[in-house]
Amino acid sequence: MEFKNVFVVGKGRVALECAKIARSKFKNVELLNLDDMQDKDAFFNELKNTFIISANNFYIFKSQCVLNNFIINYHNSLLPSHRGMNAHIWSIWSGDTKSGISWHEVENTIDTGRILIQKEIAIEDMSAKELLLAQHKAAIFAFDELLNSGFDAKFKVIHTSWGGGELHKRCELPNAGVLDLSWEFQKLVRFLKAFDVGVFRKIPYPKVSVLGGFVDILYYEIGDGFVNLSLENGQKLNIIKEQK
Repeated sequence: MEFKNVFVVGKGRVALECAKIARSKFKNVELLNLDDMQDKDAFFNELKNTFIISANNFYIFKSQCVLNNFIINYHNSLLPSHRGMNAHIWSIWSGDTKSGISWHEVENTIDTGRILIQKEIAIEDMSAKELLLAQHKAAIFAFDELLNSGFDAKFKVIHTSWGGGELHKRCELPNAGVLDLSWEFQKLVRFLKAFDVGVFRKIPYPKVSVLGGFVDILYYEIGDGFVNLSLENGQKLNIIKEQK
């Protein structure tokens, strides 16, 4: 494939590593951080015959750009599951036994388009931050494999287009971000691990209702049959698993 320009759009480890890999295959590869770009639509809509690699990028490419260029996107789920925002969080909360990553061609709808390559990850007892780190690693290796293949047809086309798969919006959080103390024990654990995003926190802290008000949960500890919560107000809650 020959392109006039090659842009990696995004930031963080995945974007940086993808830029390095792309530079081994293409000339004039540029890593774009869109935070400082004033008119993104005008810039992207003027591009033609450009290879755009979207990695940890939240800008939505408009129809003109999609039509005139070849755009691929990294998404941290096994599409079509968990389209949209915070897929790692929703995967933990949903009790999925496996997750993974997808590189797919970009269409005019969110996280659809021909899937180029996917990698599965067994979730086991991961938190959201642990899953996201595993996804970042898998995404980098998959991108390298994809470029080395020359986008060969050996990569199975899983979907060319679909309307399925739940779409999570930026403003949505599991149970609106509130832990319900009446839940069964494993559901409590899933909720806490889903909100355990570590340094990748771009969501509010989870909350719990105490004496009629909502208080942030800052830390948690999960043991054999118990959960300890450390709250923003300095209070601690101990939750014991009911014995059957």
